[in-house]
Amino acid sequence: MITKPKDKISTIQATLAISATIIGVGILTLPRTAGKAVGTPDIWLAVLLGGLIVLVFGYIVAKLSQRFPDKTFFEYSLDITGKSIGYLINIFIVVYFTLLAAYEARILAELIRTYLLSRTPIEVIITIFISVGVYLVVGGINPLVRIFEFFFPIVVFLFLFTMFIGLSIFELENLRPVLGQGIMPVLKGVQATALSYLGFEIMLIFTSFMEKPKDAVKATFIGISLTIVCYLITVVVAIGGLTVKEAQSLTWPTAAVAAEGEIPGAFLERFEVFFTIMWTLAIFTTYAIAHYISGLGLGQIFKRNINPFIYGLVPVIYIIAMAPQNLNTVFQLGDILSYMAILTSGIIPTTLLLIAMIRGIGNEKKKF
Repeated sequence: MITKPKDKISTIQATLAISATIIGVGILTLPRTAGKAVGTPDIWLAVLLGGLIVLVFGYIVAKLSQRFPDKTFFEYSLDITGKSIGYLINIFIVVYFTLLAAYEARILAELIRTYLLSRTPIEVIITIFISVGVYLVVGGINPLVRIFEFFFPIVVFLFLFTMFIGLSIFELENLRPVLGQGIMPVLKGVQATALSYLGFEIMLIFTSFMEKPKDAVKATFIGISLTIVCYLITVVVAIGGLTVKEAQSLTWPTAAVAAEGEIPGAFLERFEVFFTIMWTLAIFTTYAIAHYISGLGLGQIFKRNINPFIYGLVPVIYIIAMAPQNLNTVFQLGDILSYMAILTSGIIPTTLLLIAMIRGIGNEKKKF
């Protein structure tokens, strides 16, 4: 069996999976990447516009998958394009999610080594992280989404707590003037901010596991919208507390907000520890989803049980995660993933949806 009949998830679980996957690493560096792209305090406007654009592509991804409610992308891509092209697309998707899993593992290791375990070899951190992830992933999609439900309230609480701490260094003047240099800087930053929302493409796979596939659009919209709110809060607090120039120069500007903020009279001083714990949970969920989808893709491409592929991906993910020699190279891998994601979440789904509509393939025929 490639998948189990009982592998069904609720609309809420799908929503949380989308939000958890998108947030991942993006929120750690968003104030820096968006700050460099926009260059003005209007970063929050670019984040908002980028999110609205992503909602459009999220709709396309959900509608495409709704046409084939009983199949994953790896199955219906063959129906739409034929086996030759379909297999090439599927392999590309598997490579993308494998790279994403490796990237998440390496970023988490770098974060933990910076703020928690400075003397622990990065190889050890990555090995432990991947081992725990595999233990969860081999159980299938149900344990995955249940852990999301468990982690989500914790992550939200720690996120809001971190942002509350950041308010201690917040200065409204750092967000002014609004549109002081016009709309062009904002438009230039839309690409960078839109790329930080990538991750909703998991609905190409998850829709087939939903108890109510008709709710795929709803789950996608809510999942992306929750992320928009989190991103807006993050950039407003980060820029308000650090200024645009400082955010541009910091590796982890969001973590810096927690490190510099303080609560008068509090018995704890290193609040970045809370931030690191929060993002360990958040990045872990993104890693687990990426590893699972890669294994599922290989299982469905070769029509075999997915567990051997999940285990087989472990050394591949580890080698890729360890390949970058420094943090700058790691971020370059992130840039490559961003451009690959333009294909996986934008160009490929849009093209396949148009082909499916023209050919009248799928349950909804030509309906858009």
